[in-house]
Amino acid sequence: MNYSIDNVLPNFRLDGRLAILTGGSGGLASVISRALLAQGAEVALVDMNLERTVAAAREVVLWGEETVKSETPLGKVSAWACNIGDAESVETTFAQINEDHGKIADLLINTAGYCENYPAEEYPALNAEGIMKVNGLGAFYVSQSFARPLIANNKPGSIILIGSMSGTIVNDPQPQALYNMSKAGVIHLARSLACEWAKYNIRVNTLSPGYILTPLTRNVISGHTEMKDAWESKIPMKRMAEPKEFVGSILYLASDTASSYTTGHNLVVDGGYECW
Repeated sequence: MNYSIDNVLPNFRLDGRLAILTGGSGGLASVISRALLAQGAEVALVDMNLERTVAAAREVVLWGEETVKSETPLGKVSAWACNIGDAESVETTFAQINEDHGKIADLLINTAGYCENYPAEEYPALNAEGIMKVNGLGAFYVSQSFARPLIANNKPGSIILIGSMSGTIVNDPQPQALYNMSKAGVIHLARSLACEWAKYNIRVNTLSPGYILTPLTRNVISGHTEMKDAWESKIPMKRMAEPKEFVGSILYLASDTASSYTTGHNLVVDGGYECW
């Protein structure tokens, strides 16, 4: 083989690609959306609250105009309201995104989801159904609606479902059985879809973070130093992650050259938490 720079070094640019990012107004999406824009992608932010999502999209665009130095215009950033636990809403929204951007989305990053802390014996049935519908079925619905037009048009794509270390370990001290269950399901969903859709050249992987210092997490541990200390004591690196520390993993899984042979994989980025 004749080796060249182009076929030896992976390319993390995303020029010409359209990324759908669910949980689009959240703390993790805030930094991921900026990275996607900086790498040349168009970005569609999807979340429950349209007002917050529009504001998030506006902030990403302003950041790009002030920060990204590029010879080509920045990609389009749009905002959409959608409940990912509602299959019909997802299908409609994803179709509208493709129409609005004038292309078929070929990168999906599903960060939408939430956690609740109830002792298992006290977990309300409606809450249990709700979290499974969003975290579990929601991951399936967005994957379906993303993949269908790619399959129909014989186009490749990459799906990155945000799992959690909680999908393979049990957190302590907080009780969260249904969250752990839902994230274990997301990890195995990705493996299942990866096997089914490999023939369509659609790669499906999970990124499973440990504890992240998002604004929501900072609010949870504010005034509860015992919780923060308990978490960090179980992390070999003795600290929680900053959202930006997941950008490299996202770009790796999104890249058609860097991760071209990676599918069905659960990439754990947890500061070593699972090692103990």
